[in-house]
Amino acid sequence: MLRAAFRNTRIADGRSFIGMGVLGLLMNVRNLPDFKSIPLILISLLLYVAYAFSINNCFDVDTDILNPRKRDKNPIASGELSFRAGAVFSAALAISGILLASLLGRGELIIYVSMVFLATLYSAPPRLKARPVLDVVSHGMFFGMMPFIYGAYSDGVLSRYELAISLAILIYSFALELRNHLEDYESDLAAGLRTTPILIGRETSERLVMAFSGISIAMVIMSFSTPFGALGMIAGVRVSYRTLDGVMVSLLALHAVKMLLGA
Repeated sequence: MLRAAFRNTRIADGRSFIGMGVLGLLMNVRNLPDFKSIPLILISLLLYVAYAFSINNCFDVDTDILNPRKRDKNPIASGELSFRAGAVFSAALAISGILLASLLGRGELIIYVSMVFLATLYSAPPRLKARPVLDVVSHGMFFGMMPFIYGAYSDGVLSRYELAISLAILIYSFALELRNHLEDYESDLAAGLRTTPILIGRETSERLVMAFSGISIAMVIMSFSTPFGALGMIAGVRVSYRTLDGVMVSLLALHAVKMLLGA
């Protein structure tokens, strides 16, 4: 059962969301009074992402059981783990993460509890993931902007620069959530869920994915304050989702390097 409970966390699928928090942390390493808080931030981030996926699996059985791709990743849907065991293990992850965040200070604790709260509402009743618009907005916050802010607040300050980056990540996360819903379109439809793509249709959703991706990449490029910011305004080019991911990750990594070097 313990093995199934750990599989339920789907940590491998959450590596990019852990990366959001790590990015925020890296951008502030130079400003930290000491490095004692780094292990606490990293472990609590890991616990948070594990919790978000675990609680999501608990309440996604109705859709995952109809989706072979998702059923193999959900031990509860496949019958390897009971709902009760999954819920108890999820609660343990959340409580452990909150306890670690409490050691970092009031600000970090408030951010962390807010992330856990939103991640819970997204998956459990009232299940925001099944409510059009709220599904995209909430996911963009608890699995995009807020993990970055959690890491960025490691020095106790959120600069305008960091807030600008967090906004770009938020908008890109909107695109990621739409992509996730598009992959689950058929199973969500069969389960009677009303996600944003089901409400507005596949074609409109795909256009929004490209729009949100383009806007966020343009924002990250322009935040370098160089003439190359104009490149972010290029539109109408058809590229793959993986290309967009690669561009976004590369640009965010450059920002991290910039801050580490104090440039």
